[in-house]
Amino acid sequence: MPTLNPSYSALSAFAERLGKRDAIPFDEFVDMALYDPATGYYSIGRKRVGRDRTTDFLTSTSFGSLWGELIVAACAKIIEAERIERYAFVEIAAEPGQSILDGVRHPFGKTRVIRLGDEIDIPSPAVVYSNEWLDARPFQRFRFIPEEGCWHEIGVTLEEDTFREQILDASRTPGVRGLNFPVDYKSPYVVDWPTGSIQTLRDLCEQPWEGLFLTFDYGLDRKTLLRERPQGTARGYFKHSMSTDLLSRVGEQDLTCHLCWDALIEVLEKSGFDSVGLSVQESFLVNHAEDKIREVFSEHPYSSSRMRTLKEILHPAHMGSKFQVLCAKRKSSSLGGEDGLP
Repeated sequence: MPTLNPSYSALSAFAERLGKRDAIPFDEFVDMALYDPATGYYSIGRKRVGRDRTTDFLTSTSFGSLWGELIVAACAKIIEAERIERYAFVEIAAEPGQSILDGVRHPFGKTRVIRLGDEIDIPSPAVVYSNEWLDARPFQRFRFIPEEGCWHEIGVTLEEDTFREQILDASRTPGVRGLNFPVDYKSPYVVDWPTGSIQTLRDLCEQPWEGLFLTFDYGLDRKTLLRERPQGTARGYFKHSMSTDLLSRVGEQDLTCHLCWDALIEVLEKSGFDSVGLSVQESFLVNHAEDKIREVFSEHPYSSSRMRTLKEILHPAHMGSKFQVLCAKRKSSSLGGEDGLP
């Protein structure tokens, strides 16, 4: 059940968005919970990522400079090292005061870090890198009711200072139209559809930059989302604990859901990207940063901290299979230019 008596700032933010409506769509609620200037999880200055008890989750960027070294090595191989000085390295959604290139030697001509509130303006050519950026975008929630044989969009309302889910009036919302979800379920089914990630990537690709797109995240294919996750994939993270109570701890817990890789790949391909590839983190790094991996193995004892870090990044039981990598390249010829990338 949602936590009673949410904070005054959360109530105020919700009331402002609600206006004269009975409820707001679920993606609006997620946007408020994550990005409201006064109460949003990502807007409030706090440490979110790391191993200690004050943080909420751990990700690959928590492993220090080795992670940045692996990314640089992979980029150099993919775009050919002899021309890499032409590129800007653009990191999107870095944690406050941090960058994966901190303390890392790199060959890029320039670097740029884009944080919350910054304009996303991509130079060309560029390596556009992100880690768990797209999964932090708002998502819609839909519920299939078998007795009615149809889908309903879910929203959030407020009852006696308690946030609750509510089916939205179909005449006032876009609903599930155009998403082509199945309607042959025999039992109730919930889909958390990552609308925000799809639109965010579309906006990024509309800018006329050429280069490499590289994002590390977690997601599933469309079939799995629609056939094998009847409770949806949305969850909250607070103090390294996962919860399906999405309406509590507003502004205090992270809210996320699995990406739909098929939808993101379609955006890239329609935007002129080719060589689109999806792989687990372990496979991507072994194939594209093998020289750096070999260097660590040859220069450091098996029990050293650097070796332990490498194992956590690569091993399937740790980060190696938890995260997937979406990688794609776009040449200027795909944008109407004459010269392609090297």
